[in-house]
Amino acid sequence: MPRDSFPRSNHAHSGSRWMAALALTALLLPRLHAQDNLITGEVINGYTGVPFDTRDDHYDYLVDGALSQDDPAHRRFKTFQAAYEAAPAGTEGKPTVIGVRPDVYFVRGTETTAGLAITKNYITILGLTDDRRKVVFADDRGHLQGARDNGYMFTVNATGFAAINVTFVNYCNMDYEYPGDPSKNLKMRTPFDSQAVSMSMRGDKQIFSHVAFLGRHDTIYLQTLRSYFTNVFVEGTEDFLGIGAGIVSVWKDSEVYFPTGTGVMFAPGVIFIDTVFKASHGMSFYKGFTTPVALIHCVVPVSTPQSPTSWLLARPAAGQSSYSLTYHTKDAKGDPAVIFDSNVGPPAFRLSRELSDKEAAAFNPWNLLRATTTGPADDWDPAGAREGYAAHGADVFRMRFVADLAVAAKEDATPQRSYTELFTAPDLHTGGPAVRLNAVPYPARAQTNLISWSTASSAITFDRTTGPSVLVSAHNSTNRTEYAAVTATASNGFHITTTLKVEPAYLPLPPPRFARAPVLLKPADGKVAVDYALGLSGKDVSRITWYLCDEGRCANRRKVAVSRGDQPLKEYILDAGAVGRYVEAEVEPKLDRSDPGAAANAISAKPLVAEEIKASMVSPNFRNFVETPSDTPSDTPNDTPNDTPNNTPNNTPNDTPNNAYVSGTWTALGTWRSVTNDDLIYWASPTGDDLVNGYGLKVAAKTGGLLRGSLLYQNDVPTGDMQVKVVLTPDKIGGDGFGAPSSGDDGDDIQRVDIFIKYDPRTKTGYALRFWHTIPSANTCMFQLYRIEDGKGTPVSSQQELTGVYKPNTTFILSAIGSTLTVRGANSMDSDTLSLEETIVPNQFGGAGISIPGTVWMGNSSTVSEFEISYPTAGRETRPKE
Repeated sequence: MPRDSFPRSNHAHSGSRWMAALALTALLLPRLHAQDNLITGEVINGYTGVPFDTRDDHYDYLVDGALSQDDPAHRRFKTFQAAYEAAPAGTEGKPTVIGVRPDVYFVRGTETTAGLAITKNYITILGLTDDRRKVVFADDRGHLQGARDNGYMFTVNATGFAAINVTFVNYCNMDYEYPGDPSKNLKMRTPFDSQAVSMSMRGDKQIFSHVAFLGRHDTIYLQTLRSYFTNVFVEGTEDFLGIGAGIVSVWKDSEVYFPTGTGVMFAPGVIFIDTVFKASHGMSFYKGFTTPVALIHCVVPVSTPQSPTSWLLARPAAGQSSYSLTYHTKDAKGDPAVIFDSNVGPPAFRLSRELSDKEAAAFNPWNLLRATTTGPADDWDPAGAREGYAAHGADVFRMRFVADLAVAAKEDATPQRSYTELFTAPDLHTGGPAVRLNAVPYPARAQTNLISWSTASSAITFDRTTGPSVLVSAHNSTNRTEYAAVTATASNGFHITTTLKVEPAYLPLPPPRFARAPVLLKPADGKVAVDYALGLSGKDVSRITWYLCDEGRCANRRKVAVSRGDQPLKEYILDAGAVGRYVEAEVEPKLDRSDPGAAANAISAKPLVAEEIKASMVSPNFRNFVETPSDTPSDTPNDTPNDTPNNTPNNTPNDTPNNAYVSGTWTALGTWRSVTNDDLIYWASPTGDDLVNGYGLKVAAKTGGLLRGSLLYQNDVPTGDMQVKVVLTPDKIGGDGFGAPSSGDDGDDIQRVDIFIKYDPRTKTGYALRFWHTIPSANTCMFQLYRIEDGKGTPVSSQQELTGVYKPNTTFILSAIGSTLTVRGANSMDSDTLSLEETIVPNQFGGAGISIPGTVWMGNSSTVSEFEISYPTAGRETRPKE
C-alpha cells in the first residue's frame, strides 16, 4: 500500500481514515524480521527493516524536545507529560493523536509512583519519524533501584490507547544507543536484573504498531482485555510479556527476543501469528499454566535437551491436561518446531497439540478481537480482517471446564468447585455423587448446544453426548482405580480434554467399626503404639491423629502428629515435649474402599517419663507434621451417646492451638501446606526424590496472596552448645531464591529467610542466619548472621557472603559452640557453598526455627524437607558432610 494513502493534514482530524490506514498498513507490510537489539549494531528502519515513515502523518498535539518552552495556544509542548495533560480524551471514531518528534523523552516516576498514568480513553502516541528508534520514552527505575514498586514508566488503564512508531525503554539494567547522536545514549543504572517495567497495560481495544519495548525483567505487563500488536519488538529475560489471564492479545509479524540468550516470557492468553522468537540457549513460555498460548505460523528457537524451547519453566502438575496450541510452527532451521513440556526433568511432549486446519481458522484477528471473551460482539477490527474472515467470526478458539457436584439421579446440581485447565478434574467413585462437567467456550457468541462429549473409557457414563454440559457417573466394576479421559469438542473441531480419577465402589457400606477398640501399648524403644482391629477385611487406611495432654482426661490437648498418604500412623516417636504429659491416639477406622467410621480414642494410663524418651535429637517427620493450628477450643459438651469403647470422657476435648509456645513442641505460624511430588510447585517443583522422606512443608499464601510462615521449636531447658540442620528447596532454581531483590531489613513484606539458633520463640530473642536476594546478584543471595532481640534483627558484624548456594536441596548447618557461631551450606545441584563464622555472646536458649515472610507466593516460596536440632558435647563442633 503506498504511504501517501495516510492522511497528511495537521489540522482537520479524520479518525476513521486514520484507523483504516493503520489497520491496512499493518496487514499489508512485508514480513521481514530484523533483530532490534544493540548487540548486533544493525541499522533498523522502523521494525521490519524497510522504511516506515510517519514524519508527515496527522496529529492533534505536538511534542518536540527542541522547543524552548511549551506553546499551549498552538498545542505544542516540550514534554510528553505536558501534552498529555492538555490533550482531551478522544473517541473511537476520533482518537486524540499526540505526535512526537525524534528525541529522548524521560518519563520518570518516584519511588512509589509511575512516570505517567494514562487514563484518558482513545489517546494515540505517534512517532513522527522514519526510524522508531529515534522517538524514545525512557526511565531507569526498577524494584529497589530507584523505586519501591517495579519502576513503572507508563501505566495505561484506558480504552482505545494506541502507540505507533516509537520505542519504550526502561534502561535500568541495559544500555541504549540512540541512532546518529551519541550524546543521547542511555547508560544503565546497574547490570543486575530487577523488575523494571516500561509499560503496564490495562483496559480494552489497545493497538501497538511498529513499537519496541526494551528492558530486561518485567519489560511489559500485558493485562488488557483485548490488544493488537503488529510489527512490534519486545525483549526481556523474565516475566517480560504478560501476567494476566482471560485476556485476548494478538501479536502479528512481531519479534520476541531474549538478549541474554534464555529466559521465560510468561505470556498467558496471547495468540502469536507470524511471530519470531529468538533465544540462543533455550526459552520458556510460562512459569505455570494459566490461559494457553497459541503459535500460528511462528518461528521458535531450535530445541535441544541442553537448551530446550519449553512451555514450562517448571515440572508440570501430575495429571495436568492443559494444552498449548501450535499450527504450522517451525524452528529457526525451518524444521517442524520441537517444544518440550518443561526445561527440567526428562524430555516430554504431552502439553501441546497441533491444531487442525478447521480449528486454526478460528485464530484470525477478526474472530479473536471483535468481542471480549465473555462480552457481546462490538466488531472491533484493528487489523482490517473482517472481509477476509467473515465466515469465521464465531469460531471457538478457547474452552475451559467448570465442574459441579450433583447427585446422579438429580438435575439440581449443587456447586462443588470450579477449575480451569490449570487444575486436574474432581475425583469420582462408583456409587457416589456424579459430576457435572460444563464446557465454557470462547467467544461467548459460540453455540454451546453444538458441543459434543466423548470418552473411550467404560468406567464412566454420560447422561447426554451433546450440549453445554454433561453429567458424568462412575461405573468402575474393577477393584482398582481407573482414569477416564473426557473430551469436549466444539462444532469447529476445537477440543479440550480432562482426565477423571474413577474409584471403584466403596465397600462395605456403612463404614467399618472396630472389632477391637484402640488401646495404647506400653512405650518401647522411644515409641508408643496404638493397637486396634477392624471388623472387616481390606486394606487399613485408618486416619490416626496423635495428641499430647497435660492431664489424664485429655480435656485439653495439643495435636502433634497426623496420618497422610493413606498410611495409618500407628506409632508415635516420643520426644522431649512428651515428658510429663499423657499421650492420646484418635483413630478413624477406614478401609481403602470405604468411608471413615466413627472415631475412637485411647489415652496412656500415666504421663511419660524422661527415661522413655530415646530420641537424641529433634527431627520431625514432615509426612506426619501438623502444619496448621488446632481447631479453636470449645467448651460445648458432647451429649451424643458413644457406643464404641473409649477412654475419653464423653465431652468434646479442648484442643490447644498449635500457636501456643510449649517446651519440647513445635509451633506453626502463618500458612503452611504439606507437599509431595504430586503437588504443583512452581519452578523447581520438588519431587519425592528431592524431598527428604518424600514429604515437606511449603509456605503458602494467606489472604492477599502474601507469604507468611514460621516453624518454631520451643525449648525451655537451659542449653549450651547446639546445632541446627535445615534442608530447604526454593521455588526458583537459579540461585536467586526470591521473586525480587530485597534487603536484610525487618518486616513482613521483605522477601527473606531467617533460620534461628540459640533462640527463644516466646521472647523472640537469639541468633539467625538471614538471607535475601540483593540487587547486585542476578543468581545469588546475600547471607549474613543476625542477632535477634525482641523480634528485631541486627547484623552480628558487617561480614556477608554473596553466593548461589540456595538451590534445590540446600543443606544449611548452623553450629553454636561456646562463643562461636558457624554456618555451612551446600546444595544438590552444583558446587556453590556457604561459609560464615562469627563470635557471639552465648545464651542459655535451646530453641530454633525458620521464618519465611514475603510478597506474592507464586514462584517465590520455599519448601522445608528436613529440620534437625541436636545438642552435641560442649566444645565439639559437628560439621556438614562433604
